Amino acid sequence: MSVGRVTARGCPHFPECPGCPLVDQPYARQLAHKRARVEAALAPGRAASGAELLPVVAAPAPEGYRVQTKLVVRAARRGLVLGLYRPGTHEVRDACGCPLHAAAIRRALPILRAELERAQVPIHGPGRRGLRYVLVRASLLTRRLMVTLVASALAAAQADRLARALARRLPLAGLALNENATSGNEILGPRTRLVHGAAVLAERYGRLVLAAGPTAFVQANTVMAGRIYRTIATAAGLTGRERVLDLYAGVGGIALTLAPRAAAVLGVEEVAAAVGAARRNARRNRLPHARFAAGLVEERVRHLAPGSIDLVSMNPPRKGCGAGVARALAALGAPRLLYLSCSPESFARDAEAFAGAGYALTRVQPFDLLPQTEHVELLGSFARRD
Repeated sequence: MSVGRVTARGCPHFPECPGCPLVDQPYARQLAHKRARVEAALAPGRAASGAELLPVVAAPAPEGYRVQTKLVVRAARRGLVLGLYRPGTHEVRDACGCPLHAAAIRRALPILRAELERAQVPIHGPGRRGLRYVLVRASLLTRRLMVTLVASALAAAQADRLARALARRLPLAGLALNENATSGNEILGPRTRLVHGAAVLAERYGRLVLAAGPTAFVQANTVMAGRIYRTIATAAGLTGRERVLDLYAGVGGIALTLAPRAAAVLGVEEVAAAVGAARRNARRNRLPHARFAAGLVEERVRHLAPGSIDLVSMNPPRKGCGAGVARALAALGAPRLLYLSCSPESFARDAEAFAGAGYALTRVQPFDLLPQTEHVELLGSFARRD
C-alpha cells in the first residue's frame, strides 16, 4: 500500500462512508490536490500576487491521527449504527471501524455501541426523543477518553448507569450529557452537564498542556496541531518585548504558545466558556502575563489603543473574520498579522479585505491537518505597508 493511502481492503467502510473523499488516492497526489486548491482560491484576487506559496506540510501519520469523532446514532434492524450521514440524505453509514480514528477511539466505539444497546437507551427519530449523537475524544497525553451524549431527551439516571458501565470497560475520564431538542442541523445544544468523572480532558501540544471541556473546540489531529503552533511561534519571531493580540483564541492554544516569548498577550474569544478554560490553561502553564477576554472580536479590537499591539494572531471559524475585523485591525495599526485558516476560500476573501486595509500578504504555508479529506489548513503572514 502507498504511504498515506487507505484502500478498500484497509477501510471497512470504503466507498460507502462519505467522510474521506480522497481515501483512495496516493498521499503525494492528495498533497498536490490540496496545494492546487489553495492556489485556485488565491488566484482570482490581487492580495496574493506577491506572496510566496509554500508546499503543503505533510502529516507524519496519514492514518490513526483523529483524536475526536462526532457520530450520528441511528436505530436499525441489525442494531445501533454509529456513523455519518450520506450526503444529501438521512441515511447513516457506519464509521466505527474508521482507520483515521486514533487507536483508543477504534477500541472504544464497539464497546460504546454494545453498552448503549445493553442499556436500551432510547434513540432519537421521527416522533421519538432520545439519543442523537455521540462525541468521543481521546487524549494522547493521559490515554483517557471523554464521551459526550447529545440527546433530545435522556434521563440522567440512565446516563449515569451507562457511564458507570463504560468506566468498567474503558479508560473513561468523564461523560457529559448535552441537550439538543432542536430540529436544525446543529449537533450541540446550549446546555451540557457533567454526568460522571472529570469535566475536562488534558492534552499536550509541544510544551503546552491544554485542558478543554466536552463541547470546546479542539483540533482533531493533536500531532499536526502541535506542529502548526510551532510554525506560528517561528513565524512570530518574538524577542520578549512584543505585545500580542490573539483573536478567536478558543481555549488558548496559539496565545499560550506565543506567551513565553512575548511581553504580554491578550486573547479574545466570543465563547465565554472557552475564555474560562483559556484562563485556567494560562495558570496551568504558568503564564500569568497571558490574559483572556470574552466579547465580539471586532468590538474588542476597536476598544484597543492604536499602536498598542505589535503582532496579531488569529484563527477564525470557517466563515473567516470579514471586512469589519480587517478595518478594525487597520485602525489598530499592528505591524504584522498571522492568520490561521481552515478554509482557503474564506481566507482568500479576507486577504483581499486586509489588502484594502493596508496589509500585504507575504507568505502562505498550507498544512495537511486532516489527511484523506478535502480539509487543508493554511497560515498566512501579513505585513503592514508603510
